[in-house]
Amino acid sequence: MFYLVKVLIGRAIVALDRPFSYYSEDETITQGMRVMVSFGSSKETIGFVVEKPQMINMTLEEYEKEHDIHLAKIIRKVDDEPLLDDSLLLLAKNIASYYHSDLIRVFNSMLPPSLKPKNSALNKPQGKFVDFFFANDYDYSLLSKNEKTLYFKIKESENGIRASKITAKKSLENLLEKNALRKESIPVSRIPEIEASELVPFDLTKEQNDAYEAIYQGKDKETFLLQGVTGSGKTEIYIRLAETYLKENKGVLILIPEIALTDHMANVFASHFKDTISILNSSLGDSRKYDEYKRILSGESKVVLGTRSAVFAPIRDLGIIIIDEEHSNSYKQDNVPYYDAIKVAQMRAQIESCKVVLGSATPRVIDKARASHHLYTPVYLNTRYSKNQEKELIIVDMNHSDVLDAKVSSLISIPLQDEISKTLARHEQVMILINRRGYAPTYTCRKCHDTAKCPNCGIPLSLHKRDNSLRCHHCGYHINTYDYKCECGSRDFSSLGYGTERAYEELKMLYPLAKITRLDSDISSNEVRHEVLQSFADGETDIIVGTQVIAKGHDFPRVTLAAMLDADSSLRLPTYLANEETFDLISQFVGRVGRKDLQGRVLLQTYVPDNQVIQLAAKQDYEAFYQLEMEERKRYQYPPYTYLAQITIKAMDSSYAQKVGDKVREYLLSAIGNKRFNVYGPTAPYIPHINGRYYRNILIKYKSPEEANEIFRGLKTIRLANKDAEILINIDPGNEGI
Repeated sequence: MFYLVKVLIGRAIVALDRPFSYYSEDETITQGMRVMVSFGSSKETIGFVVEKPQMINMTLEEYEKEHDIHLAKIIRKVDDEPLLDDSLLLLAKNIASYYHSDLIRVFNSMLPPSLKPKNSALNKPQGKFVDFFFANDYDYSLLSKNEKTLYFKIKESENGIRASKITAKKSLENLLEKNALRKESIPVSRIPEIEASELVPFDLTKEQNDAYEAIYQGKDKETFLLQGVTGSGKTEIYIRLAETYLKENKGVLILIPEIALTDHMANVFASHFKDTISILNSSLGDSRKYDEYKRILSGESKVVLGTRSAVFAPIRDLGIIIIDEEHSNSYKQDNVPYYDAIKVAQMRAQIESCKVVLGSATPRVIDKARASHHLYTPVYLNTRYSKNQEKELIIVDMNHSDVLDAKVSSLISIPLQDEISKTLARHEQVMILINRRGYAPTYTCRKCHDTAKCPNCGIPLSLHKRDNSLRCHHCGYHINTYDYKCECGSRDFSSLGYGTERAYEELKMLYPLAKITRLDSDISSNEVRHEVLQSFADGETDIIVGTQVIAKGHDFPRVTLAAMLDADSSLRLPTYLANEETFDLISQFVGRVGRKDLQGRVLLQTYVPDNQVIQLAAKQDYEAFYQLEMEERKRYQYPPYTYLAQITIKAMDSSYAQKVGDKVREYLLSAIGNKRFNVYGPTAPYIPHINGRYYRNILIKYKSPEEANEIFRGLKTIRLANKDAEILINIDPGNEGI
């Protein structure tokens, strides 16, 4: 008798995207575990058990002869317990099927670095154990004076004594030999204590309570769209729902779009659920990710707060998934398997019979459309907490030369300078948004006028003054400005354009007495990010300048002026989502001011002041924008009126990428026949060359996902036949794919 074990090899190779058969005599091996196996020329490689092992009631020799195969033995199991339970394994398979991704890539997205199904994971931090000594029952009359002293010291400690705290090594050795003491290795957590906000009891308003009841009394597996104006108290509803499900011993998952929001939200939720909350996001160290995952897996944590990948948290008895700021494009992963956390949450809800709540003041157009057609249950919050509902709106037309004084600032208009001065005089706070990090986006040679470009991607390098570097914001390439020399031999350069660093520098010159801080993704340290936000929240800082990370979800009661330096920049993005992205960003940013009882003012610097999207966003008129955008989507047949997929071809050679792209197009046209499909491309994308690889994109519009899935599955033959090119399928692409 033995067990037939189906193992997925831990390598992201198309030809290996299927389980291989091994045998084992270890009955404790089960699906969801990693195992060590031999494969090909590799004596040891990690695999993942993807099915429940089958008990075979015959000898190995009989089975191999009957099936004309040879089975290799599993060398050993890597895990003592499954890392993914049956529901999460099914979820992984559903994701791989829906997004046409290799299953092993899905597992790699689901698991923390130390637990991924790859050999390198074994070199990552694992569980930390510390030796403690405990006293056994023993006749202490048989002990020497020194031995008695140590024995009673340990016996009096209920939790034992840490080995490193014991200095009497000889007495310790004697006590162990006499069996008077025992040594135990105790797991030690590397999770820091969350600083909880002061617990302030609250009662829901009637409108909030109606929303809570609509969600709680609704059906399981259902998606609820909680559309609430900025400042309407969605967080209070999230907390009340979490409290309710915890009382029923159900798990709660809360997703937020930005790492920068983690500290604030963690403090709020920790004040209610301190003993059972875990944090998951990409900024955590590998050790903490491991400990948090294991804590959730054990059932010790029932509430999980995190960014996109937290949707895979192994929460037991999951009752509800709450996705805050659901309109954010950060919920869509920009690399394989290109999953959308909202779609994954809905898949998980179907498997685990839980609810999904999508919260936003400006829902995604596709989600609003689904709610309008009763595919989701709409729930509304129309009342703000603050008394000052109206905000003063100032739109500065940057086409007029008289709004700038180039001798003072070519970035901050005269009207904005005046507004900042008035705000500071009232001892109120200012938020300045410019959605571009760095000092300047281009660095140009004064002699030959060439622009410094990334050697890997061919796109302009951005100047970062903080460390005097030129950086590529796509592949990560960087070089010190002192080391950079133009091909013409010159070292004389000028910087053009602006980013957060330059805005910060100019604000410091204009307002030398003001306390000014900056926040963008260049500030990667959790501690520094928390310090910046906390300082601003406490009123210790007068002005904060940053990218879109400052526009989402923050609640700063003393902010009365919000200004965008280039309000129309996202309108210029080459994507059908440009209008929606622009509306969301402006509308959300407008919502940061006047959140309490102080009058808020919004100033937008723009070159298209009459643009309808900007006008509606400034007024936070979501319903009018929704109608406008739906008409636009219908005219050009974009979601929700059609489905989208993008096929990306990556290769080291540009002509080869085009050649494979042509083959893919030829296959698609042949497979589509008379079906309702439109195929565009292959074409070079907006940035055609990244990190040494050339890209070609094919965009497909279609009406039937079932027909599309059948066609996309047929691409595997082309993938296998063109191993020097990577062919990737992105279902429901966002800005990263169009």
